[in-house]
Amino acid sequence: MAFVFSSFFETKFFAFKTSEKIDCFHCGEKMRKSNALTTSFDGFMQPVCCHGCLAILRTVEQNKLVAEYMKNKASQTLPG
Repeated sequence: MAFVFSSFFETKFFAFKTSEKIDCFHCGEKMRKSNALTTSFDGFMQPVCCHGCLAILRTVEQNKLVAEYMKNKASQTLPG
């Protein structure tokens, strides 16, 4: 029993330590890949960090502003 618990604990702890970080498609916030929400945006599945970012992408698409959104996104400079 101790071996099973130890093996389970090591697996979960290892997964926690090495969880892959990705950027939110909308705001750029770092998040664990396992915690990401996903939404279809402009025909592709995109990861988002929260329901707010998800709502923004859906609103942009519903109002047919994808081209303008992508143009603005491309013109933003990344810090550092």
